Amino acid sequence: RRTIPSSSTRHQPQLRIAYRIIRPSLLKPLSNQADKSQPAAPLIIIHGGPSLPSEYLTPLAQNHHLCNRTIIFYDQLGCGWSSIPQNDDWCGVLQMAQDLEELVCHLKQVENLKSFHLLGHSLGGAIGYEFIKRQIMESRDGTRSERDMPQCLSFILSNASTNFELSSREQIRLFHEFQLQHLQTRMPSKQQQTKSLSIKDQFFQTHICRTPSKPAELESALHRRGKDWSANDYTAMPLGRDIADAGISADSASNNRFPPVLIIRGEYDFVTEACTRGWNNIFALQPMNGQSKLKEVIIKECAHYPHFEQPDHYLAEVDKFCSTAEFQS
Repeated sequence: RRTIPSSSTRHQPQLRIAYRIIRPSLLKPLSNQADKSQPAAPLIIIHGGPSLPSEYLTPLAQNHHLCNRTIIFYDQLGCGWSSIPQNDDWCGVLQMAQDLEELVCHLKQVENLKSFHLLGHSLGGAIGYEFIKRQIMESRDGTRSERDMPQCLSFILSNASTNFELSSREQIRLFHEFQLQHLQTRMPSKQQQTKSLSIKDQFFQTHICRTPSKPAELESALHRRGKDWSANDYTAMPLGRDIADAGISADSASNNRFPPVLIIRGEYDFVTEACTRGWNNIFALQPMNGQSKLKEVIIKECAHYPHFEQPDHYLAEVDKFCSTAEFQS
């Protein structure tokens, strides 16, 4: 486990962001030629929460679909092995996107990172989206020229909402419907084994994580949840509005592109279609790289944690999308 110092420009002592590299020996740039013997580009994972330590996502690194690439996990400020800021201004989607930028810059300097894929789970999807927007904005106004950021080859929005107040409302709505259904119907005999569970536990097994028991890594992360803050004031907005707000013409950004995007969620996820349809609207307005620019996948018999519930299906989709983006880049 390694750490990098975070920026100290927000009137607070320097903090540290902890990260972990799985299979670091594969962390080298791809060749310019299509060469299957070359290692695949690394995958940077952004955890959700707020402040849910990255440990709940680490099992995906051991799946055979991803065994040919480096996986990089990190803990956002306020949780896990990273520092806990005293100033609440350090917590928020936009601030976390800036911290991710610092991590990527650090990996370029220390590990010679040239390109990577990005997967944001739940809240991590919004952080990843804002990170990519930052890169496009900074390349247009000249502030990124000295950094020469590594290329993001693809972006995976996993179980991620465009509006966290909406996803909170959807979770409440589903719970009320679940509670009403439970009161109105008799429990089928095949579910007798779950009748000792509380309504909340049964809801958890239906719309949050559909495994027979709560995975140990998830249980530990929930127990070790860090600094309490809310993302309910966040709504994802198209890049065009940010360009206008910053006084940069839309034409000047025409050569900048979002990477190919995969939107993936579970069939029973409390992050419903109502929470994710905004991504389609946003990316319909954005110039994007690659031939397969936007793809959406719904994983059957799955809720909010597909790497536990349907790991092979989920990670096969992730690996296929990353590999396709590498081939097209």
